[in-house]
Amino acid sequence: MKREIIRVEPLATFLEKYNAPTSTVTKHGDTIYVTGAPPFDPETGEIFKGDISRQAELVLEQMKQCVEAAGSSLENVLKVNVYVTNVEMFPKVNEVYKRYFPSDFPARIFVNVPAWNGGFDIEVDCIAAVE
Repeated sequence: MKREIIRVEPLATFLEKYNAPTSTVTKHGDTIYVTGAPPFDPETGEIFKGDISRQAELVLEQMKQCVEAAGSSLENVLKVNVYVTNVEMFPKVNEVYKRYFPSDFPARIFVNVPAWNGGFDIEVDCIAAVE
């Protein structure tokens, strides 16, 4: 079985602007893999560098758009990886996260990472099933 690349706009274009060598979604069989991406402002395509709650909303909304574009939904997300530049952000990120995943939480890791080039503080990626 061959993998399928799914281009999700405007995220794919935003990533290309920053020369990111990634696809927004890769599908193989009934599983999709969603890329991590900076918190892009959907109006401007620029990286949002402000409040962590807003950054979390932006990356989770991008993830949701990718999952849905691939024919799935947040209810079918199996695993989420959350990467932040400071563990002190954990409570605020969790507040936003629970709006996207209010119950029956997917498996998840929350990892503190060094700063990324670009001045943002969070990336989120996931694996989801397609029914």
